[in-house]
Amino acid sequence: MRDQVDILGVKVNKVNMGQAKDRVVEFIEGGRQGRMIVTPNSEMIVMAREDPELRAILNQADLSVPDGAGVVLASRIFKDPVPERVAGFDLMKELFSLAVINNYSIYLLGGKPGIVETAGQKIREEFPTLNLCGSHHGYLDKRLLEEVINEINGLEPDLLFIGMGVPLQEKFLAQNLHRLKVRVAMTVGGAFDVLAGRVNRAPLWMQRMHLEWLFRLLQEPSRLGRMLALPRFVILVFWELIRKRFGG
Repeated sequence: MRDQVDILGVKVNKVNMGQAKDRVVEFIEGGRQGRMIVTPNSEMIVMAREDPELRAILNQADLSVPDGAGVVLASRIFKDPVPERVAGFDLMKELFSLAVINNYSIYLLGGKPGIVETAGQKIREEFPTLNLCGSHHGYLDKRLLEEVINEINGLEPDLLFIGMGVPLQEKFLAQNLHRLKVRVAMTVGGAFDVLAGRVNRAPLWMQRMHLEWLFRLLQEPSRLGRMLALPRFVILVFWELIRKRFGG
């Protein structure tokens, strides 16, 4: 079985949560630095169709997990299914637990000033023995960028979680990961806002009904324009299915 499925030009690994966690452990224990994990969802895939640079970055990642019900549905429509949705936020929390067990060190980068610090406090409350070695907000000018890179390299964390939003976080890593002494870097979008309590995550029943997008929209009406990518994704998936079926 092939390890990846192509969703509208973006390659996604066919992994479940357990397999994704195992892959991360392999990356960390393998000794090589600079592994990259991305979490494409429907909105990101639509964005990548119009942004060749973003698409190339996603397709060059070491692990691309299916973050979104739309990605799972599309894989099934294309008869090349991924096992399940692997939400980036959930994978991040699972990796916190793994870090406690294996004594992996973690650095948080991203968010607005104050947010990532609050997120770090909340993480320490939930995982008191976690080796959270450092954090910094994501508003970096040239001077701050060099300071943060030097700080990270001095700490050499096993896991770097970067939350700057799409596509900034992916392009940041593409430009700077080779300069960073980290084992694994994972993009986490707005996860720090959720961890800090600034944004609530959808209740479990809405997650199970694939309505997280609606919950997020109700909290942040300004996201309406971005949410229009979701119906567009559906149209593009069915158009691609017709093209493949009829060879058009």
